[in-house]
Amino acid sequence: MKKVFILTLLIAGLATYKANAQQGFSLSVKGNPQFSFLQNKDDNNNSNYSTKATFNAGFGLGGEYGFNNHYGVGIDVLYSLQGQRYVLNNIEFNQKVNYIKVPVYFTYNSDASKPISFVGKIGPQVSFLTDANLSNKNGDKVQINNKDRYNTVTFGGVAEAGAQYKLASQLYLTTLVRFDYDFTNAEDDTFSGYTPGRAKTYNSTIGLEVGLKYMIN
Repeated sequence: MKKVFILTLLIAGLATYKANAQQGFSLSVKGNPQFSFLQNKDDNNNSNYSTKATFNAGFGLGGEYGFNNHYGVGIDVLYSLQGQRYVLNNIEFNQKVNYIKVPVYFTYNSDASKPISFVGKIGPQVSFLTDANLSNKNGDKVQINNKDRYNTVTFGGVAEAGAQYKLASQLYLTTLVRFDYDFTNAEDDTFSGYTPGRAKTYNSTIGLEVGLKYMIN
């Protein structure tokens, strides 16, 4: 009888550990209010050009695999509204460039079994251009489609850091500051209207990613 009692305690303890641990697969849904930028050195050096704060958003799904309570890997598929508002010769424009972004990252958690824990993510990212257009201050389209001015694929990196809150045994709320930056030119230098010798243009965003994560195991 004593052996049965000890075995029962061991099984209960293992079940509790598995409920609290984050080893295994998880799925998440996430949204990301963000500021976006199209940074170009030549534009910034132009006295007739100035940028304005550009607020957009992104959203999508994610999947992760945790090796244990601390380390794991993940991949997201996000739809990101991006671009840059700017003033040129006293006229305001809004260049929009929208992407499907696929970051692949390593994750670190201070202790996923705790009610609140620190989370960090870092890794490479590839972005696929889906739409680009230029509008004026009032939102009227100046160029309905100018995708040919931009590269269809860009490569960069992403870093995130923030907190994870345990809502239930398998459900978590995450709030992370998210920053990404492209290392390749957003503009297509083979475009017929591209200025020879023009500096490269780099996409970047910074925002707050809020998500719900569900542990499958």
